[in-house]
Amino acid sequence: MSRFATRKEEIAARFSQAAAGYASHADLQAAIADALLEALAPVGVVLDIGCGRGRESLLVSANPAVEKVVALDMAPAMLEALPASARLVPLPGDMEAIPLPDQSVDVAFSNFALQWCESRDAVAMEIARVLKPEGRLLFSVPGPLSLAALRTSGLLHVNEFASAQDWAVALMMAGFADCDFVQKDYVAHFPTARELLGALKAIGANTADVPRENHLRGKQWWQQVQAALEEQRQPQGLPLHYDVIFVSARLG
Repeated sequence: MSRFATRKEEIAARFSQAAAGYASHADLQAAIADALLEALAPVGVVLDIGCGRGRESLLVSANPAVEKVVALDMAPAMLEALPASARLVPLPGDMEAIPLPDQSVDVAFSNFALQWCESRDAVAMEIARVLKPEGRLLFSVPGPLSLAALRTSGLLHVNEFASAQDWAVALMMAGFADCDFVQKDYVAHFPTARELLGALKAIGANTADVPRENHLRGKQWWQQVQAALEEQRQPQGLPLHYDVIFVSARLG
């Protein structure tokens, strides 16, 4: 990939590279998605923002109250992996420039995708644009304490994540009301440091908000990473923590 690629191009490429093995490494995200879908109450036209391989899109499309699910993703390989369904419509595109008409969506949801936006204000405004009046938005994003243990040593460059307050401001400015926020801790465990970092890579989450040139590589670096992660070891294995923010809002 060109060193001059934009952040979004890099993210899209990384998720495309992760597409083939994504499902086998995304158990934690699936558990978070299941918690999100419990509160979804889908109806009419539903938009899945950052659909990935379409696991949640397919589940939602099976609801008899749903006309169709529009599965939006900017990673071509993810859309190519969508399951076949008459009520599942793949849509390549950017969450900050959704290629849909105004007021064309009844419900929008997103699981662990909105954190990749360039601007919370922009993505909130764009979702508000495509939602019908009184339309509902539900999403989950990692909160600021997510992956904290990976940052402790300073050896790994891990993205910073916005707080619930940050998201609340963006949503209210976009015209959303009845905003409800719930934060829950999730943790997955891995036998080795290599498997933990491999899982991050496999789900595309190893894209950092710093230039790739700043990443240290080499045997000494890897030994330091392993030692730092081993200090966090629990009886179940090496922990990977997510501070998850669940958000429910209605377009006022």
